[in-house]
Amino acid sequence: MAIRLGSTVINCTELDTMTRFWSAALDLEPTSEAADFRLLRGRHVNLSLQRSAAPVSARDQMHLDLYTDNQQQEVDRLIGLGARFVRHVDDDPADDWVVLADPEGNLFCVCAKPAAEVRDPGARVEAP
Repeated sequence: MAIRLGSTVINCTELDTMTRFWSAALDLEPTSEAADFRLLRGRHVNLSLQRSAAPVSARDQMHLDLYTDNQQQEVDRLIGLGARFVRHVDDDPADDWVVLADPEGNLFCVCAKPAAEVRDPGARVEAP
């Protein structure tokens, strides 16, 4: 039996705002325009947005780790799209990430990773 992650689902109240943000952030294309659900498709990943009947209040139940080989550039770009800086965790040279919040306050991380690991999720990069 084979299994893979099909989509990560984020509950939100402002579906249009979140669709614009995550489509631009991850270069995804919305493939549905339903009033209560959006599937955003990409070459290597899908992300789903589901309208919540009430404001989303439970945090840290789910978050995304975004891998990049140019962390500061991506952090700046995402902030320009509407994300908010939360904190930078860089106390371990082998594990460096920036926590951001999307326009509705959902936390996600921008992780510094070698280019080979960013391009190929299956790549194993040896620590120096």
